[in-house]
Amino acid sequence: MLWQKFILTAGSDSQNRVFYEQLSRIPTQNYSESIEVVTDESPGIRIGSGGATFNIIRKLLETETYEKLEKSKVLLLHSGGLSQRMPHLSAYGKAFGTLPNCKSILETKLEIYKNDLLEKLPSTGGIMITASDVIENMENAEKVKSNVDIIVFAHKSSLEVGTQHGVFVMDKKTRKLKRVLQKPTIEEMRKDGAIMEDEMVLTDSCYFMTWKFCKKFMENPLLRSPITEELCCYGDFMRPMGFDPKLDYIEASGSEQLKSYRKALADIFSTANVEISVLGENSFFHFGTYQEYIEHLLPNSIYRNSFPGAFKSNIVFSNGISKLPEQSFVEFSTGSLEVGKNSIVSGIDAGNSEIIIPSNTVVFTLALKTKTFVTIIIKIDEDIKKVCDRVKWNGHDTEISDKSIWDAPLFGTFETREKSLKTALFEWENGIKRKVRGKLRYY
Repeated sequence: MLWQKFILTAGSDSQNRVFYEQLSRIPTQNYSESIEVVTDESPGIRIGSGGATFNIIRKLLETETYEKLEKSKVLLLHSGGLSQRMPHLSAYGKAFGTLPNCKSILETKLEIYKNDLLEKLPSTGGIMITASDVIENMENAEKVKSNVDIIVFAHKSSLEVGTQHGVFVMDKKTRKLKRVLQKPTIEEMRKDGAIMEDEMVLTDSCYFMTWKFCKKFMENPLLRSPITEELCCYGDFMRPMGFDPKLDYIEASGSEQLKSYRKALADIFSTANVEISVLGENSFFHFGTYQEYIEHLLPNSIYRNSFPGAFKSNIVFSNGISKLPEQSFVEFSTGSLEVGKNSIVSGIDAGNSEIIIPSNTVVFTLALKTKTFVTIIIKIDEDIKKVCDRVKWNGHDTEISDKSIWDAPLFGTFETREKSLKTALFEWENGIKRKVRGKLRYY
């Protein structure tokens, strides 16, 4: 059984081209009849995952007959971000991050959905909405009735995890969805009755909407045009769900236009017949940060125990590297490398030298359009988006002001991967080399 269409979102035309190139390396024909990468329709305007979702649904309803859509299951995967928390994936997208099974996050997800999800969805058509940096264990998903509008897949999570997600409040007697809390405090969860007897809560992830329900969006003139505000396909879509939703967030919207969008969404989603499919505990695995990534690599991790066949090696698509700490990962690299603990290495070439990669670092080399290479080194827990009065790089004062590491011009370009790597490692230890009045100085 296949998806009739698989859609991947992109934030720009250049990202769109990169995604198509990456998709050409995956046997997508095993999972979907067709694929499409869709770039946001509103250049220069942040429309968020919610805006991108609406634009795609509107386009499908306008270009396909409803009779055809009713028989179609579409998978929509949001992947238009910059991956700043895992910058080695910024060049080609977090959906294509490599896992220790030698497959990408995307291909692993497609495989799970094909084996454990597709046949359990309603026989009527619809659209499945999911994120690119999450893998869900769908083994416990139950076959869903065909008379529902929306199926939301929930995970049993700790209270701490609940503070960072949407949390479902279920009626104790009917087990129907009462309301959805968005990133609530533990006190709010307790007050609203979201906490179960085992001190766990049900948190959100992916969901499926039928085309019959999606048609309601087009009945509102505001939603028939390209979205012009930043909307979230989780918070803004889910908070109106349930038989007793809290809608006070609408009045707290930052602008009148955003308030209008949220009011329109509430009018539609509050009418939905929603079924919560509980996948259980240890069924949601986020690959959004390096800390999470390394945690899932470890031999006794919950991820590896949940997917026993998901680990082949923490050295993938690489040559000349025979030994590695179990909490480090190397991909697409070559040469004699000694890698420290808690490090991620990607795309580097050590040449004929023996190279030592420091512990607690991310080191990766990128090929540029100019046929040159740049190697980037950061601490694995570095907040590269944080704007600093003075940019510090491995303790060195770079004399760069009012920028983040993401924006600061720290890394030079070189003719070979090897030279790029060696220069970056030297400067990591000694400071960045610059010419000042004809003399070399290190910062």
